[in-house]
Amino acid sequence: MKYFFVFDLDGTLLDDQKVMKPEVKQMFDRLKAAGHDTFVATGRALEITQPYLDFLGIDTACILNNGAVIHDLKTQSNVYEVGISRTDIQSTLDYLTAHKIAYSVSTSNALYTTPDYQLGYYDQFMQMFPDYPLINHTGASFTDIAQQTVYKILVQLGSDAAHKKHEPELRTHVSATVTQSMENYLSVLPEGITKGGTLHKYLLEHNVPLDRLVVFGDNDNDAEMLALTHHSYAMINGSAKAKAAAKHVTRLTNNELGVIDVVAQYEAL
Repeated sequence: MKYFFVFDLDGTLLDDQKVMKPEVKQMFDRLKAAGHDTFVATGRALEITQPYLDFLGIDTACILNNGAVIHDLKTQSNVYEVGISRTDIQSTLDYLTAHKIAYSVSTSNALYTTPDYQLGYYDQFMQMFPDYPLINHTGASFTDIAQQTVYKILVQLGSDAAHKKHEPELRTHVSATVTQSMENYLSVLPEGITKGGTLHKYLLEHNVPLDRLVVFGDNDNDAEMLALTHHSYAMINGSAKAKAAAKHVTRLTNNELGVIDVVAQYEAL
């Protein structure tokens, strides 16, 4: 059987230093040569995903911003996109401002961050990929983004305690989807949007049966897509929610190329 492999990036294909090892590229090349389909579904925006897509040679489509966008890589255009409602944007920003919480906003045009947002994640990206421009406007406000499509608001929390306090409270303030995408980060997404829901939409449109689907992920935002198929694998380094949603857990971590360890079983079939 030819499979449709779907991979998360952070904590899954990437190691903890955000590096994609050459062995991952070699795995993708083998899968393509064998006639399997490969696909990336990530919480990242396109601008901080593109270098990895180029490295892997993926030229079909991908899911971005935790399901808010399906991007066609051939035409370099979004074939599906959903924005957060203006009401939810305002409610989210009001809540975060009142609690003095830093955040970034991914829009159709650029990245916006509050002045107190710790930019280490983006600074590292720019050092790793100096040839890939990352447009960032410091000083995010509702006025700045009011005329743009907002795909995701990434909330930067400093501790587990802050996470446990603000995730349930924020949910009561918005109709938007609120999910954990990285340790001590929350993603606010358009209402009803998840990676799994958008992936299912893509599979239906492209006539891919779920018994062909093989999924890998590591965090809460991967849970819905991990629940789609029996061939689902949460990383052993992943969250409790991801592991509960998946049918299997990898033997090795992302730093140990745990995905390759599992894919080898399918390559042997």
